[in-house]
Amino acid sequence: MHYGRAFLAGLVGALAMSLVMAGLRAAGIPLHIEAELARALGTGAWIVGFAAHLLIGGGVGVLYGIMFELILHDSGVGLGVLLGACNTILAGFAWAIIGGPGRFWSDIGPQGVIALFIAHMTFGAIVGAAFKAEERLLA
Repeated sequence: MHYGRAFLAGLVGALAMSLVMAGLRAAGIPLHIEAELARALGTGAWIVGFAAHLLIGGGVGVLYGIMFELILHDSGVGLGVLLGACNTILAGFAWAIIGGPGRFWSDIGPQGVIALFIAHMTFGAIVGAAFKAEERLLA
């Protein structure tokens, strides 16, 4: 498996998530995940939260790559969206532990829960498209 390629795919996916969340903020949904991560890390610096978000995205990209390689034996947008939906469940509970917008971003309301799914499924689509499973490369 190419861990570097998986990490880079995760970075790009996290960047896409940030862009989607910026669009959702423009639509009136107050998603400030980078600021929440910065706060969880003990600082108010948005850039620290953004960097943490990108690094977490890279790490999760590696986990997606492992799933693509060892379990699914394939990759692509559809499988990435599926993993993104599954990851949403884990992320929803993680936010309950971290704090911020609440479990499944429910403190924002129903649109927060929907936004959580949109952001993570976008991440999955990007990572699934960018990462090619080795078996798929050989086929």
